Amino acid sequence: MLNIKKRYTWEIELIDGTIINDGNKFDFDKVIRCSYIPTINLFPRHDIIFTDFKFKKRFARAFMGWNSLVKEYLNCVITDKFRFYLKSTNGSVILTPQNYEMRI
Repeated sequence: MLNIKKRYTWEIELIDGTIINDGNKFDFDKVIRCSYIPTINLFPRHDIIFTDFKFKKRFARAFMGWNSLVKEYLNCVITDKFRFYLKSTNGSVILTPQNYEMRI
C-alpha cells in the first residue's frame, strides 16, 4: 500500500491561472481554488473553490501510533470561515470552525 503521506497531492490555482503545487511563495489573496488529488483511484478528489470565503493557509500534520508509524495524516486548509481537514487514511473530510485545532 502507498505511503500514507503520498495518498494525496495538492495544487492551488491563482486568479491569473497559475497552478502551484510546491511551497508557500504566492499571494494568498489571489487563491481561487485548492485541490487535493488522490494518487489512489479509490479515493475521492476534493476541490475547494474560494467564493464567499478567503484562503489563509494550508498545512499537513502526521499523527504517530504506538510503534512510531504514521497512524493518520491530515491535510488542512484554513479559510476565514472554517477549516477543511482531509484524512489520508480514507479520503474523508471534516469541516470545523476556523480556529479549531484537530487532535487525534
